[in-house]
Amino acid sequence: MAQRMEIETSIEGHIAIVRLEGRLTVGDTPGRLKQATTSAAAQGARVVLLELSCVPYIDSTRLGELIAAHITVTRQGGRFALGGATSRITDLLTLAGLEDIFERFESLSAARSALDA
Repeated sequence: MAQRMEIETSIEGHIAIVRLEGRLTVGDTPGRLKQATTSAAAQGARVVLLELSCVPYIDSTRLGELIAAHITVTRQGGRFALGGATSRITDLLTLAGLEDIFERFESLSAARSALDA
């Protein structure tokens, strides 16, 4: 049985860290990812960082939701970044032609250091 996606958000200064765990697939409740990122931005976070190290797979439906979240945050003047994406997710972004759309960092600590400036 596929692991259900879990989302946990914490705000550290001006950075909202949205930790995702599990497979992001069409079987998940639609809109949860976008809602979490929009809520973080509404709480005053200037940067929304998705922590993806515990996400082994993203299907095309949730990739679309990732794009929608990026658009929503950046239209509000914020920054949207990905941290700790696995090589499988990085390959998916490249295959979809999105490698230059998302600001990406190797790890959560690298992202914090770069985004805290």
